[in-house]
Amino acid sequence: YAVAVPVTVPVPASPVQRLLAGGIDVLLVTGVSCFLPVSAAGRVLCAGLVLVVLVAAQAVTGAGPGGAVVGMRLHRVSHDSGPPGAAAVGRAGLMAMAGAATLGIAPLIMVMRADATGMRRTWFDRISGTVLVSRRSQTVYTLVIGGRSVLVDAAVLLGRAPERGPGREGVRLVSVPSDDATVSKTHALLEPTPEGLAVTDLGSTNGTYLVDFRGSHELAPGLAETVPRGGAIYFGEAECRVR
Repeated sequence: YAVAVPVTVPVPASPVQRLLAGGIDVLLVTGVSCFLPVSAAGRVLCAGLVLVVLVAAQAVTGAGPGGAVVGMRLHRVSHDSGPPGAAAVGRAGLMAMAGAATLGIAPLIMVMRADATGMRRTWFDRISGTVLVSRRSQTVYTLVIGGRSVLVDAAVLLGRAPERGPGREGVRLVSVPSDDATVSKTHALLEPTPEGLAVTDLGSTNGTYLVDFRGSHELAPGLAETVPRGGAIYFGEAECRVR
């Protein structure tokens, strides 16, 4: 069972934005601590104080200096319009512990693999209940498939075990529950538009059906049709409602 809900939300921050923001913050911390005419212990203390200030700024405003420069903010998932507050402190603590234990490697890997998760969130974000977003916004959809939420802000391939074909190397893959045999391995292409979800059947075995105010009809393979709000899609027997 799947539900697609169109809403206008900030776009999840890209790995490039995350890396640039982190690099700016690191340069700020090291710059302040390295050029002060104090002892080594004093420089370490200054670096720690700057880190505290950066985390506090992110907790109160959602963005530290790096995030402000690249146009990125930290939100709480449950309160995406307000500052992250204590969630930002918890997230920073998790990143600090993982960074200290792996010499900074774990946070970098998490950032680079953020796009591989359906929600575009790192392990630190999922634990602390936060999400990093860009300041630009667009119309996106949220697919709820088998109890799992997947953000759709670009084209996705849906199926039991979808694979990218020629010309679709950058398309994200979304898997439905493997026990639903009526869904083909690579069943359909979904593309968000302001009018709704553009759905293209990719020659599936059991077909893709659109249900709207006119009734039900099967989509012709290879031809995209837009599913408006209030309609429903069937991928084989797997239902996807659009609200």
